[in-house]
Amino acid sequence: MVTNREIDVKILTINAKNDHEDGTANIERAISATGYGTFNVLLLLAALPVAWTGIFDTTTTAFILASAECDLQLTFFRKGVLVAFPFLGMVLTSFIWDYLTPYVGTRNLFIFALFADSILNVLSSAVDNYYLFLAMKFLSGVLTGGPFSMVIAYLSEFHSAKYKESFARWAGLAVNAAIIVPAAIGFVILPWSLNVDVFYRRYTSWRIYLLICSTVPVLGLVTASALPQTPKYLMDIGKPEEAMKLLRRMYCINKRKPANTFPIKTLLVWENSQISRQSIFQETTEKIRLSCYNTKLLFSSPYVRTVAFLNFLQFGSMLGFNTMRLWVPHLFIILNNFDDEKWNKDRAPTMREMLDRRNALPARDYLDCPEFQDICITWKINAAIYQNSTLIAFTAVFFSFLAGLITTCKLRKKLILACCVTVAAFLISVVSSFGMNWAQLPPYMLTLAAAIIVTTRITGNIVTAVNVDVIPIPLRSTSLAMLTTVGNVAAILGNFLFSALLDVECLVAFMGMGCLLLACFCLSFFQPKPVRETSTQVLQA
Repeated sequence: MVTNREIDVKILTINAKNDHEDGTANIERAISATGYGTFNVLLLLAALPVAWTGIFDTTTTAFILASAECDLQLTFFRKGVLVAFPFLGMVLTSFIWDYLTPYVGTRNLFIFALFADSILNVLSSAVDNYYLFLAMKFLSGVLTGGPFSMVIAYLSEFHSAKYKESFARWAGLAVNAAIIVPAAIGFVILPWSLNVDVFYRRYTSWRIYLLICSTVPVLGLVTASALPQTPKYLMDIGKPEEAMKLLRRMYCINKRKPANTFPIKTLLVWENSQISRQSIFQETTEKIRLSCYNTKLLFSSPYVRTVAFLNFLQFGSMLGFNTMRLWVPHLFIILNNFDDEKWNKDRAPTMREMLDRRNALPARDYLDCPEFQDICITWKINAAIYQNSTLIAFTAVFFSFLAGLITTCKLRKKLILACCVTVAAFLISVVSSFGMNWAQLPPYMLTLAAAIIVTTRITGNIVTAVNVDVIPIPLRSTSLAMLTTVGNVAAILGNFLFSALLDVECLVAFMGMGCLLLACFCLSFFQPKPVRETSTQVLQA
């Protein structure tokens, strides 16, 4: 670790050896001595609802667009803004969580965020005003962005670096599986014409759907309350006794041995390690300065070309993935309401023509109205649409995980393999984007839409894997944070632009996405080589 300042560090515990034969060790060795097993698995299961809350808050809105159109007075553009606002909340406030964590504790932040988000989710199910609903979704993004991004880092502090790679891969699979669940719940709830009175309030199917989905943050609040503080955090705030007690419990559960057999008897304590002795303002300022410095370093030679390459591919991948996965349910609800009897041309209609609300079956009785554009159409909800969305989500999770396994295997040419997979995936997404409008029948259109979702999810995972291989270790965390932010910005811009173009000319929306993915396809032929670390200082907190 290199910094621009010298730190005078004193160790309270003396006579430490390189190993722990005398029962003395630092916190990293002590955590390693606890092993990996049942405790870590149970901890992951308890933390899953915390991570799932962020995915639910950015996904569930997409499944109520058709059902809530009249209640919230939704246009195409309003729908895009509504879907994008949770991502906007995440982007604007994600950095705040990183600076609060050392002083409050990750578990405490989980509890606070999930408590507030649970209230917002329950209240949003009763809202009729579009702008109030929009504000609630923005606040949900603010509250869940931090916990969602911190879960894996929190869990990784309970095991040694030996298990970091495999744990991150399997934990990532468990977290990403959350995108399947909202679609499955929608398949069960949304097609029904439900009217239930709750506290003198009429709850229709989409409100009940949101109420059911709000059980995830509530469950996360319960499980987060049972989570322990990490051993490293307990050491940082000057509670080595509690840290030792937690380590012994981890050892007992993982090794199935008595606590008194734990080989570590004493933890090394750094005298000036307690965060409470330091100025919060000064520490936060220092972290911001280090983050800005390393970001500036990434945009200088020799890193800039590689960073630009990775971020452009990430932008294209996440724009395609988060736009299509959030719009497919609603678009295909509209396609399913197409009035076939009205179509009198000697060819199959294009998607552009099928999305025209004048060609919808529910609009048949209102076509002669002078203010037709202001009339709200009640769409017929087909359960098969949400069933297909569930299958698409499952396929995206499965194949992106599979691609991650292939590209992280121990092969000499794994970067070449990653390049081949990326090129193939982008090629499929480009063909699908350009071909959706002329696919003749909705099943073919759905297949092409699913191909975009699956392939862009795969390329997004590969970009993250390549980042690990080509960026030097001291800069990887900064580069990864940048990729995450770029992905969220892509989701925001994608939903804004796609919805605006659907209101004006939907063909341009699909062609524009195809052009962006085509640029990614061309760029993916030039896979970057690993960048060697320069002599320039890399600052770390």
